[in-house]
Amino acid sequence: MKINLSVDGTEFKNQVKKLREKLNACQETGILEEGFEEELEKLLQTEEDLLTGLVPYYRVYANDIRKTSTKISPIKQIGSFGFDSFLKTALRINKNLFITSSINRKVQFFYINTVEEPSDHNQMAGEWSPPIKEIKETISFLYQLNSKEILLLGVRGGGYVLSSDNFAQLPDVNGEIKVKRIQTDHDFNEFGRCYAIGDGLFVAESGDEVLNLLEIIKENEVYRLIFHKDVECTIPDWTTLGKINENYFAVGTRTGQLYLIKYENRQFTIIEKMDLLNDEIRQIRCLEDENESMSFLIVTGNKGQLKILSLNGNSADIAIGWEELKGNLFEAQSEKGTAVILSEDGILYLLEENFGDWYLNEAATIKNVFFTNIFKLDISKYLLMDIEGKLNLLYIDRINTPNDLWNLPLYH
Repeated sequence: MKINLSVDGTEFKNQVKKLREKLNACQETGILEEGFEEELEKLLQTEEDLLTGLVPYYRVYANDIRKTSTKISPIKQIGSFGFDSFLKTALRINKNLFITSSINRKVQFFYINTVEEPSDHNQMAGEWSPPIKEIKETISFLYQLNSKEILLLGVRGGGYVLSSDNFAQLPDVNGEIKVKRIQTDHDFNEFGRCYAIGDGLFVAESGDEVLNLLEIIKENEVYRLIFHKDVECTIPDWTTLGKINENYFAVGTRTGQLYLIKYENRQFTIIEKMDLLNDEIRQIRCLEDENESMSFLIVTGNKGQLKILSLNGNSADIAIGWEELKGNLFEAQSEKGTAVILSEDGILYLLEENFGDWYLNEAATIKNVFFTNIFKLDISKYLLMDIEGKLNLLYIDRINTPNDLWNLPLYH
C-alpha cells in the first residue's frame, strides 16, 4: 500500500531528532536555544497535518482496530415547553440554537447544550421556547438574513422579519423577539416552496409548475420583497430543489428527471437535464466531504433509489448508485464525510467518504427506527426528531481527528 501524504515523513522524523538533541543540550547547560519554542510549535503543527492525512488510511485499512458504528440516544427535554406537531421547516441559527415551524402554525426555538465527549451524551439536553404569539400562519420558509434577523415566509402570503440581540442562547420570545411584517410588491396569496440560491435571492413556486425569482432588499432600514415575474422557469411535475452553490441549483421531478439550473444575466438557464431515477425524486442535497468541500450531489427517491453525482463545473456525472435500499428515501443530511438517510420503512442508512469516494456502510444500518427529520449538529453527530416531536442524538463512532488516532489501542 502506497501512502500519499502532504507531509514528508522522513523529514518530519529528522526534525524531531534535531529538536530532541537541542532539548538534551538545554538540560545539560540550562540554556534554552533561541527560537526553540517557535520550532516546537511549527513541528506540532506538522505533526497535526501528518496525522490528519493518516486518518482516512486508518479508516480504510485498519478498520479491524476500530469499525465505524452508530448509536442513538434520547436527548433530555428540559423546560415547560415541547414540540407537539410535525415539522414544516427548520433553520439552524448557530451551533446550539435552531428555529422551527410546525404544520399547526407554531414557530418555536430550541436550544441544545452540546458536549464534547461521547461518554457525556447522556448529559445532553434540549429546551424549547413557547410559540411566537405574533405568528398566526404556517411558515413555509426560514432564512437567516444576518446575526440578528431571520426572514419568515408564510403559506398565506405573510412575510416577517424576526429580530433579536439574544440569538446566542434561547431567547425570551415574549421580551427579546421583535416581529415586523414585510412589504411586498406581488399579488401572492401564499408562499409555497421557496429556496435560497444566493445572497438575498430565492427561487419560489408560483403555481402551474413555474419557478420565479424572489428577492429581498433593504432600503432605509426597511425590508421589502420583490417578486420578479419576468424571471421564471417551467419544470413539469417538479418535486424538490437543492442548492449546489451560489445561483446554481438542481430540481427533481415526480418522474425522476433532474435539472441543473443557473441564474445568470437575470434569467434562469437549464444547463443540463438527465433521466436519473425511475420514480419520484424526494430530496436533493450536496454532500460535504471531510474537507468541507461540496463536490458531490446526493439524490434520494422512492423505492430505495439513491444516486450520487460528481459535480464538475456546469455538468454532473453519476458517480455511484444503490438499488438495494428499502422504502421511500425522504430525508438526507451530510456533514464532514458522513451522510445520514431516512427511509419510510423505518431504516437509517449511513454513507461515508474516504479519499473522495462515498460508500454505504451496511454494518452501521439501523432498522425499526421511525424518525421524521434530521438536523446537522457536529462532526459525526446529528439530531433526529421522532414522530412524537422528541429529539435524539445520532452519534457516529468513527475515526475523524488526529486525537482519535492517539486514542487507538497500541496492540490489537
